[in-house]
Amino acid sequence: MKLLQLGFLVTLAIFAFSSCSDVRKEYSPILAEQATVMNAVYTPRKHDTNVGVTIWSDDSGILGIDHSGNFGINLGGVTVSESTVREKFAIVFKCQHGQFVITRKSTYEKLKDKVGDTVTVLYREVYRTTYKDKKAVKRVLVDYDFLETK
Repeated sequence: MKLLQLGFLVTLAIFAFSSCSDVRKEYSPILAEQATVMNAVYTPRKHDTNVGVTIWSDDSGILGIDHSGNFGINLGGVTVSESTVREKFAIVFKCQHGQFVITRKSTYEKLKDKVGDTVTVLYREVYRTTYKDKKAVKRVLVDYDFLETK
């Protein structure tokens, strides 16, 4: 019983101390930086039908999993499965922060023929800011929010 009481007190203390601070996601003003378009990548939509040896089937023997982990229809020791991969778009940039990838179709369409060119990237810095008694006590840069290119 004492262990239960101790656990309750520890939980209460953690809640009391954590409720005094407020953590918020905050953004910098819009920033601009030069970046080079390093690569444009397009992967078309793909649909496959796979046939593999069944390594597991359900109790009815109808559903199965093949040796590659594909879930499908078990046909007497052979599993037939289907998979679909949607099309993907990506632009690889290089800037002062290193390389980064944007996977928006609109960005790909705009820059697919600009590999090697320098563009202006608009972005915001993303911060995790901790407030205590309505005052910021800790601010940590956690990400960059890509907006667009010019």
